[in-house]
Amino acid sequence: MEQNSVNNISTPAVSSVVQGLQKFVPVPNLDAVITETGTTQRDHLRQAFFDQGIEIEFSGKGAYEKGVVIDMDTDRMQELGLNPDLLRFGQTVVRVS
Repeated sequence: MEQNSVNNISTPAVSSVVQGLQKFVPVPNLDAVITETGTTQRDHLRQAFFDQGIEIEFSGKGAYEKGVVIDMDTDRMQELGLNPDLLRFGQTVVRVS
């Protein structure tokens, strides 16, 4: 899945988090299907962060589920003009709200 393949409000929010303008992406339901092919909000967010050089992992259940940074491709981030120092490993970047 490409980042631009899904027209969703979470993509700009991901950019805001990666740029340090927002602490996390709030989402009401990570299991919501947001494309005709069955892509969930969780998968879309995972891909949107990955496209910017950040790997996230989800843990918890229901209202307590969250996405945290588990790896960063600093070369990729710098190619995109992003500052890797704005994020840290283990940082919560997605929360169910």
